[in-house]
Amino acid sequence: MIQQAKKENITNLSLLILNAIGTIANTLTGENERNKILETLDLYISMDINRISYNNIYTYKIENELAGLIIAYNSNKIKELDAPILNHLKSKNMFLKSFDKECFKDEFYIDTVSVSEEFQRKGIAKEFFAFIEKEAKNVGFEKVSLLVDFKNPKALALYKKIGFKRNTILEVSNHQYHHMIKII
Repeated sequence: MIQQAKKENITNLSLLILNAIGTIANTLTGENERNKILETLDLYISMDINRISYNNIYTYKIENELAGLIIAYNSNKIKELDAPILNHLKSKNMFLKSFDKECFKDEFYIDTVSVSEEFQRKGIAKEFFAFIEKEAKNVGFEKVSLLVDFKNPKALALYKKIGFKRNTILEVSNHQYHHMIKII
């Protein structure tokens, strides 16, 4: 069952996020040690406003066990969503004006999709995408977007299969990604 994450129950969300975003987590947190990365991701998740806030996370549970998550938000609010994270990085003497571009104006952006290994190949990712497409339509969007790493052909194949088309190439944290969109 898909439901919005709750501030008081963020256990294991940071691990699923880290598994999905890999080294982008270093840029996002300003950390290099796994425990510090997870700790900082937990901090961000517990905040009311930012790109990986619990308010932008939807979880999938099977028999009360966390099976996966999807993070999605309005691309037009990216500056507002990034401000708390950039301010946190400033407190660590890391001064960034912004993060690398991941999405464009008027997109409902799918930031992260992560399904635990033991729950993969059960259709959970497809359910997440259908859910987010519905949510995006409900708030007035005509397209959803996402990034897929050049080095992840399985994900690229899945996204093509469910109707995403490659739009352009973006570089995020020194890695190249296909920016993909789907008209809904």
